[in-house]
Amino acid sequence: MGFTTENAAYKLINEVLNALNNKQIVGGIFCDITKAFDCVNHDTLILKIENYGIIGKDKELFQSYNKGRYQQVLIDNKTSHNTTVSNLAMIKHRITQGSIFGPILFLLYINDLPAVINKKAIPVLFADNTSILFTHRNTREFHMNIDTVFGNVNTWFEKKTASY
Repeated sequence: MGFTTENAAYKLINEVLNALNNKQIVGGIFCDITKAFDCVNHDTLILKIENYGIIGKDKELFQSYNKGRYQQVLIDNKTSHNTTVSNLAMIKHRITQGSIFGPILFLLYINDLPAVINKKAIPVLFADNTSILFTHRNTREFHMNIDTVFGNVNTWFEKKTASY
């Protein structure tokens, strides 16, 4: 069964209601990755692709799909009749949106994010939205779990979007 927005919302609400019914403390970290496809580091993505066992010609296909792309910005000011063009720059981050490979590559990129949560919370991932729910009966443990997972997730994002 495919995972839709409705499925993600249902899972999130269901987990919160279950915790409340069990008289647990409930909290969450909600991440909406702005321009998610733009923050994907090509070198990190290729390492992950290799880690999933995609090698040889298949890896080369994904590599050529992202590597060696350049972009340039053109600003055409109709009022002053001036045109400004930026220098050509290599793209080190970004997956092309609106493509067949884009969503697949993004999912491969974030597939290991739930592992950093380390069973201290409940992840609900859908596209570029990540919800991390915390439930516990003990206030101290609840806060410690949030602090630990927040640090782990923050470190994960810093490593995954770093330039090489």
